[in-house]
Amino acid sequence: MTTADGTASPLQPWQIADFTALDDAWLTLAGRLPCATGSASALPLVHAARQSEEKTLAEPVAHKAGSTRTGAIIRRAYIERPRGHSKTTDMAIQCAWILQHARDTVRGLAAAADQDQAQLLHAALADHVRRHPELHPDLIVQQHLIRNSRTDSRLTVISSDVNSSWGQLPDFVICDELCHWSKPDLWYSLCSSAAKKPLCVLAVLTNAGVGTGWQWNVREAARSSSAWHFSSLVGPQAPWITPESLEEQRRLLPPGVYARLWENVWQHSDGEFVTLTEAEACCDPQRVEQTRGTWGRNYFAAVDYAEKHDRTVGVVVHAEGDVIVVDRMDVAVPRPGQPVLVAWVEEWITRIARDFPGVQFVLDEYQLLSVLQRYSARFPLRRFDFAGGRGNHALAMTLRNLLLHQRVRWYPGCGQLPEVAERDDLETELAALILRSISGGRVRIDHRPEPGAHDDRAFALGAACLEALQVQPEDTSLLMTPPGDDGTFAW
Repeated sequence: MTTADGTASPLQPWQIADFTALDDAWLTLAGRLPCATGSASALPLVHAARQSEEKTLAEPVAHKAGSTRTGAIIRRAYIERPRGHSKTTDMAIQCAWILQHARDTVRGLAAAADQDQAQLLHAALADHVRRHPELHPDLIVQQHLIRNSRTDSRLTVISSDVNSSWGQLPDFVICDELCHWSKPDLWYSLCSSAAKKPLCVLAVLTNAGVGTGWQWNVREAARSSSAWHFSSLVGPQAPWITPESLEEQRRLLPPGVYARLWENVWQHSDGEFVTLTEAEACCDPQRVEQTRGTWGRNYFAAVDYAEKHDRTVGVVVHAEGDVIVVDRMDVAVPRPGQPVLVAWVEEWITRIARDFPGVQFVLDEYQLLSVLQRYSARFPLRRFDFAGGRGNHALAMTLRNLLLHQRVRWYPGCGQLPEVAERDDLETELAALILRSISGGRVRIDHRPEPGAHDDRAFALGAACLEALQVQPEDTSLLMTPPGDDGTFAW
């Protein structure tokens, strides 16, 4: 392992325990169990990990050839660690070892919630192979695949693709970040596939999750079974994660989200986005809704469109120093049999472009591709960059930081629906939101699963704020990049 200052860090006891737990399973699958004379031809996994990650260590703690085994070989592992604790890298080392050293052809499946998460294990394995070609001379890196050119052993990476997983006969299965899988179908498929071969190795890698649904049931079944190696690391224990980075995360994240990601503590529910008090603090009673802009000022507008079930929101903002100011927010609500037409968006864009000179628009291409194609020649339009969840993460964290520091301001009644008697404005919507975890340690804003709950105003505001901040290179304090390999965020 490598610490933040670039120095080598020895394997930690919890890494050694997890490596050792599956040693016999991997050796059996490879057809290379050590014989009584100690002439094992393959490196055990702890030894392999030390060779590849800490070449300076002279005395690796390895599984002893010819050691006496008691009880059944463990072929199932549930490994639960906080963010940044080398789950993916450690499993990549094991996958590389079995692909290189298996005497006969073995086939593995690695599955994750989405393509981005699935690619992390593939990338970690590919990087390990490239950095240590002397340990893996026969391994070839291909797209979604790592293959042994000599034995044709291979690891295939899939994501939420239930149809392609049914009927498989894998020799080993890796389930990455199980707590982020939205549905259990893929787990059912892979778990049942692993049972078809007696030597199949099944490993679950995950962070703590939310609620007591099917993922919690998997966890508890593994924890209470003698056939499983179960390990759950409580609290940040990796020496390469600095106290400074943890303190930054504690400040940025809601307490529940921090506890789940960095302390590895299961939560009853997703963390709240902001409180009503925090949202109300951003309302400036001296400000009023604007109908026209000022020449020489840069404006940024975003649209969140929904035809039938959610609201359609258009918002215009501008920057005043380090504060983002909301000039106006327009909301259209669908009625039974009366959806919000794309024409509403087109008319809104045309009007805002006329009344707010120099305005830059940002639209969701998944919702408004036809508008982008039709209007891109007339107005400055940009597509919101979701980038596999990174856009949603940046939007959520940037907007929350703006709100907490009162660096976004709006007028009283912003986003209020005039035809609704009760209070239903931007502030009440923000206070009802939660931060929902997605793969890769990222989060996104979402509304609670309650009747009448929405997140459209918040999404439009967040997208407009991101657009405004991206054209201010001198102010990078609010722009968050995706988490790095060590699990930390950079601002």
